[in-house]
Amino acid sequence: MHLAQIFTDDIRALRQGTPGQALSSDREQVARRADRAARTTVPVLIEGEPGCGAKSLARAIHDASDRQRPFVPFRPEGSGESDAAFLRHLRDAHGGTLFVQDVERLTPAAQDRLLDLLSGVETMPRGTRRATRHEIRIIAATDVPLIDEVRRARFREDLYYRLQVLPIALRPLRARPEAVAEWAELFMHRIGAEEGKRMRGLSPEAATLLARYGWPGNLRQLENVVFRAVLLAEGPWLTPAEFPQIAAHVQGFRIEIPPVPSPAALGPVREAVPAARRDPHSLALVNESGEMHTLAELEAQAIRFALAHYQGHLSAISRRLGIGRSTLYRKLKELGLDDAAA
Repeated sequence: MHLAQIFTDDIRALRQGTPGQALSSDREQVARRADRAARTTVPVLIEGEPGCGAKSLARAIHDASDRQRPFVPFRPEGSGESDAAFLRHLRDAHGGTLFVQDVERLTPAAQDRLLDLLSGVETMPRGTRRATRHEIRIIAATDVPLIDEVRRARFREDLYYRLQVLPIALRPLRARPEAVAEWAELFMHRIGAEEGKRMRGLSPEAATLLARYGWPGNLRQLENVVFRAVLLAEGPWLTPAEFPQIAAHVQGFRIEIPPVPSPAALGPVREAVPAARRDPHSLALVNESGEMHTLAELEAQAIRFALAHYQGHLSAISRRLGIGRSTLYRKLKELGLDDAAA
């Protein structure tokens, strides 16, 4: 949920001209588009690679608008059952916002229904005798060039142009390496506050390391990597030592992982285990006060670690954790990490 809150705060800062909260040009451009979208009811199409935060931005637009009813996310599966689910989500989103993720996966029937909705056509739900006009704000997202789907006759051209009224493009992190350190510190301060750790920032070496990495999972991956780094950090600064899994993929960086000391060297059981002595690929069993984490906290750590390690790919994560995809997705929603689904 950090990303959605950052987008929301950016919109608020833009509206209020909050002193000391100047936005970088990249964030300001997105915030201005999002603010414009929040002040209207026209359809919005968010385009960006997986992990760029389309769902989080859609949520921020809804929260910044005057919509009083729910924000309802929907991800089509491209089947007949998905059509029925689409209709249910339409009903649930009445008076609110329907966010359609992976809009290119809508079936032809669902595309027809969405076009009718955007055209203001009244529809007659099956089993009823009364036409219905849905009062719904539509925000759609795609991680593929939607115009290519139109050219391949997989997506309706008229629907494409209906959705293109207010497009917002989210650039991948590899196209803006200068923004990586800024986003990393945004995540770091929020995560640090939640974990009770006062963080100062990235060391220059860590900033260079993160900027040189390709970030295939974009902001989603960066957030999970920073979460892990904050948990491991012994001091207020994040250094390359907290990012061994990133350093392993960047030429010129090598992180030596010290051997795990013997139990005798660790001192009393209630003594907190120093982060520098832990294998960075392990989970922390105790907190800074020496108290053991609960099973729920350990499970959350494992899921966050897996998200970063497998770059948000749910099939790989569910397979390695030994749980079904539906169970994993439910747990992601409980942790506020469902935007991390690839």
